[in-house]
Amino acid sequence: MAASFSGILVTVIVLGILIAIHEAGHFLAAKSLHIPVRQFAIGFGSRVVGFRWGETECRLNWIPLGGYCAFADDQEPEPVEGIAEEPPPPEALLRNRPIWQRTWVVSAGVIFNFVSAWLILFGSNLGLGIPTGHQVISVKAVTPNTPAAKAGLLPGDRFLTLGGKPVEQFEGFRAYLQTHKGKTIPVEVQRDGKAVLLSAVPDADGRLGFRPSLQGERRPAEGLGEVVRSATDQQIKFTVMLSQALWGLVSAPSEKMDQIGGPVAVVAMGDQVYQGDPWLLLEFAVILSIELAIFNLLPLPALDGGHLVLLAIEKVRRRPLPRAVEERILVAGFVLIMGLGMMLILKDIFSLPAMYGPAPTPGPSAPSSPPPVR
Repeated sequence: MAASFSGILVTVIVLGILIAIHEAGHFLAAKSLHIPVRQFAIGFGSRVVGFRWGETECRLNWIPLGGYCAFADDQEPEPVEGIAEEPPPPEALLRNRPIWQRTWVVSAGVIFNFVSAWLILFGSNLGLGIPTGHQVISVKAVTPNTPAAKAGLLPGDRFLTLGGKPVEQFEGFRAYLQTHKGKTIPVEVQRDGKAVLLSAVPDADGRLGFRPSLQGERRPAEGLGEVVRSATDQQIKFTVMLSQALWGLVSAPSEKMDQIGGPVAVVAMGDQVYQGDPWLLLEFAVILSIELAIFNLLPLPALDGGHLVLLAIEKVRRRPLPRAVEERILVAGFVLIMGLGMMLILKDIFSLPAMYGPAPTPGPSAPSSPPPVR
């Protein structure tokens, strides 16, 4: 499957919006407490474009590895022609605020990501209907010289049964193929309104070799209460699923390094989702938003979770760590995160031929590492 410019562009826009939402959480939380914000940035490095909004410089930077809000604590004000800006009083600085206020500012980005994910689910359930739990799996394209081509699958075929069992979810579809590698299995599809029975032999990787079109079945909601409950249940399901995937990576990193992806892998995955069914990009956006929230809660320096750990230490000690020590910890964490991000970008680039090689049989998305945001 070749890359799609429209799919890549839409995915980049979605990812940028989710990062902006995260940073908007920090920004609005700070503004609610009258804490000066020097910069609101998407990306790192030098500026591509930008503008000033009061005391804040809003900018888009070259390195697409996340974003940040820089407070008056972090940098001196940049001189602006015709504007004489006085430094804020010490009591306005973030570091001089009570712990509860700093906790609110640090946590707001994660909260905004969780809330935005729920709002997307609420909107899709309200506008498109409640998911029934069943998925329609159809053939969008068939790769030549693959088991799918040899079985006679054609674009537009809709899977009805696999091995005599109804096809309801692509997870079960893929799991069945994985357990029947090299074996002949009956495949029933719907073609031009008629049921057609075929035989297919999954390859050694448990794949057939076609580009799928996945569409979740939905039904009208029975009132606003069901929309709210469904959105909440879906958000809990995705949060648990992604947390378990992250724990699997942490508990056995050497076994699952091939499942870790960076920004390039996220964009490539979003492009493939968009080409399969543009509406599925809504669910992809929900997963990315929750992933950003969970990732930023990790207790690593330079991430929100790392800042929360430092606040907890301060609460226990009843005084902050020496500023020089705290700055060294945060700088080391930032270098570590940026280094990991660049390493994942290089890994993704070398993996692109595999990502856009022969279209695989659908399977669950491998967990990815979203760009770091503060």
